[in-house]
Amino acid sequence: MSNNPQIDEAVAELEQLADEIQIKLHLAGMDAKDTWNRRLEPRLFEVRGHAHDAKVATLTAVHDAVEAFKAFSASI
Repeated sequence: MSNNPQIDEAVAELEQLADEIQIKLHLAGMDAKDTWNRRLEPRLFEVRGHAHDAKVATLTAVHDAVEAFKAFSASI
């Protein structure tokens, strides 16, 4: 503590504000983690699954088309 009550009061206020900011930052971090875990990360897994399914479906369609073209080519 200093010999100046105004400085002591300002430092105390600054320390209180710092504590409040730390709590808000901690809670904001928790909210961000919650948003990631509950909303965003599951969407990532969902999109990956759809992309995999699309790749398989596309490969199957291309393979089927190649076979149909081969069969048609052989018939003419």
